[in-house]
Amino acid sequence: MTRIFVNGRFFTQRQTGVQRMALETVRAIDGLLGAEACRGLEVTLLAPGGATVPAFEHIAVRKGGLFSGGYGWEQLDLPRLAFGGVLLNLCNLGPVTKHRQVVVVHDATPRVMPQAFSRSFRLTYRVLVPLLGFIAARLVTISEFSRREITRWYGIPGTRMAICAEGGEHILRQPADRGVVQKNGLEGRRFFLAVGVGSRNKNTELVAAAFERAGLTDVDLVMTGARERRVHQGADDRTFASDVIHYVGHVSDAELRALYEHALALVYPSRYEGFGLPPLEAMTCGCPVVISDQPALLEIAGNSEAVLVTGMDDVDGLARKMVQLAEDADLRRRLSERGRAHAARFTWKNTAAGLLKLCREAA
Repeated sequence: MTRIFVNGRFFTQRQTGVQRMALETVRAIDGLLGAEACRGLEVTLLAPGGATVPAFEHIAVRKGGLFSGGYGWEQLDLPRLAFGGVLLNLCNLGPVTKHRQVVVVHDATPRVMPQAFSRSFRLTYRVLVPLLGFIAARLVTISEFSRREITRWYGIPGTRMAICAEGGEHILRQPADRGVVQKNGLEGRRFFLAVGVGSRNKNTELVAAAFERAGLTDVDLVMTGARERRVHQGADDRTFASDVIHYVGHVSDAELRALYEHALALVYPSRYEGFGLPPLEAMTCGCPVVISDQPALLEIAGNSEAVLVTGMDDVDGLARKMVQLAEDADLRRRLSERGRAHAARFTWKNTAAGLLKLCREAA
């Protein structure tokens, strides 16, 4: 019997892309455990005592520890709770005192864009990630671009890192909640969608500037997101709100699906990504997508011709693409069809299977 423990500290954190990946991977692992290929695996999720954790069919949940969460629980309580098995860490960090562990490091954003993070957050990652790179049995990242970046910024050899891409099908789990359209006065309105307000790397300032330059009198811009104040530094989340630019804050999956399904396009000119989950979610919903020429986004898009690409500093170019999308229904239809087909290649089941294989190798 191979015993695998999952670091469930992320259940005490607000959900961003990293926590989303962790949750969907755990759900997919739970779904795989009933299959013959997973015979001989015993998986337990470990979490701080106060964490709210959903029930799983095959994964046991155990809470405990002297700390209520945070780095103290992860570094001091978790190694004891995970004694006797392989520990799977899905959110960048893990205990530095345990060798039999697999750690997923998503990207090098705290090093590349330090101005976007608090000083304590930057220091923690600067110290712990390189240590884990040499202590953990195996490291994993989510794209070839991230593997190169982690090697560059943290000095971890690329040969130490496997790649497990993410999935996007979770966005279809719940029916679309059209209430978000109605309560924000968008019923019958055409709009572009931007996500990630409050995270500097998402480059939402460029989206707002390009939208204003496009001068589309019959189109609005909807912006979602909320800054995690313990982690991120930046301008107030509501900076962009106006009569035609609607800041709707954090939205549920059901609301986000409704926005994807109603938007003319998702506009996502991010400056830095390890993978880029929102474009994949949007394509899964049939929403046309505009991305920046950031390497990870281009890597995930591949040669599918499923997206439009703009420069991450090109206000005029992005404005032209927004005008083009607003005026060309055939272009939107082609991007929608190609996007759905391309997104179908990325599933959480594949992510989970790859990580379970690595855990077995580390056992």
